[in-house]
Amino acid sequence: MGSTRLAILSPSRCGRMPLPPSMGQIVSGETEQREIWGLWLQDWELPIATRELLPFLEELSRQGIAQGREILWAPSDHQTTPRRLVLHGDGGEEVLRRALTTLRLQGFVPGKVLATQGKTLVLEIFGPELLLPLGNHQLAEALEGLAIDAALTPRWDSGHFRLLLSDMDSTLISIECIDELGAHLGLKKQIAAITERSMAGELDFRSSLRERVRLLAGTPESAIGAVIRERLALSPGARELIAAARRAGMETGVVSGGFTQFTRHIQEQLDLDYAFANTLEIRDGRITGQIVGDIIDADAKADILDLLAIAAGTDAGHCVAIGDGANDLPMLRRAGAGIAYHAKNTVRAQADFQIRHGGLETAAFYLGLA
Repeated sequence: MGSTRLAILSPSRCGRMPLPPSMGQIVSGETEQREIWGLWLQDWELPIATRELLPFLEELSRQGIAQGREILWAPSDHQTTPRRLVLHGDGGEEVLRRALTTLRLQGFVPGKVLATQGKTLVLEIFGPELLLPLGNHQLAEALEGLAIDAALTPRWDSGHFRLLLSDMDSTLISIECIDELGAHLGLKKQIAAITERSMAGELDFRSSLRERVRLLAGTPESAIGAVIRERLALSPGARELIAAARRAGMETGVVSGGFTQFTRHIQEQLDLDYAFANTLEIRDGRITGQIVGDIIDADAKADILDLLAIAAGTDAGHCVAIGDGANDLPMLRRAGAGIAYHAKNTVRAQADFQIRHGGLETAAFYLGLA
C-alpha cells in the first residue's frame, strides 16, 4: 500500500498548520508537534502512497508557501533505519531551516525531537541510504557562516563504542607543544611554519618532525615544565567529552606525534587509560635534538588504534578517533567514527564528522553520549 512521511515547518509567529478536515479519516494524530528554535515542527506518518497524495501535498505546499511555511514529504517505503540530526551551537530559525532544507534535497524528512539540551538539538530524521560523510559535508556547506556544528549520524546502540582515541596537540590541548618549546630559542615562527605545513599534509611527518626536533637542540629540559605550567591548556569541552566516554563504559587514550612528557601530563589530568607519544632524547639536562626509538606517525597512530581495539575485545569499527592534522587521517578513516576537530581542510574533507565551531563536548552529542 505504501505510506508517506509529511513534515511542516512554520515560523513560531504563525503557529501550527492544521491539515484539512478530510485528512482526519487517515490521520489519528501527529507524531511530533513542537516549537523549537523559532519554528513549529509538525510530523505525520500517512498510510497512503505518496503518488496518491501528490495533488493534496502540492496544494498544501502552495498554501504553506503563501503563509511562510515549508512542506516536506517523502515516501516512507523508501526510508531506512532512522538517523539522528545533531545541531550544536548558536541555533535559531535560519539554522534549522537551512539544515532541514539541505537534507530535504537529499530525500530526508524530520521526525520527532530526540533531545534538546542547552545549545544542542537532536532530531530523528528519515531518508534514503546515503554515505554519511557526503551528507555531513553538504550540511557544513549549507551552514557556512553560522556558528553551528552539525552531524547526520546513525542511531548507535548503547555500548556500541568501546574506545575513544584522540590526538593531543590542537585537539585535546589548545597548543602545539613543539612550537611552544621553540619559543624558548626564539624559533617559534620557524618551527610553527613547518608544523603548519606538516599538519596540512604538505610535508612528510617523519622528516618534518626530525627537522623541528633538531632545531630544539640545546633547549634546557626545564623548558618542558615551563610550557606545561604556563602555556598548556585543555581544549574547551575536553573534560566533558572524556567524562561522557567513561560514563558510557569506553576506554580512553591519547596518541600523539608529540612527546611523552606532555602526553603523560594529559593522561594524569584527564585520567586516561592510555598515552602514546615520541620520546625526546635528553642528556645533561638539555634536549639533544634527537628522538629515541620509533617515531609515532600517521600509520603508527592507526596501528595503535587497531591494537587497543583488540585489547578491548572489539575492532576499530567500534572505536572513535579525533584529530586535526594530516597525520591523523589514517586513524580517522579506520575508526568507526572519525571526527575532525577544528581541522585543516584536507582532514575535514575526509572525516566522517567535523567540529568547526564548538568544543570537544560537541563530539559527545554526535556520539549520543551526552
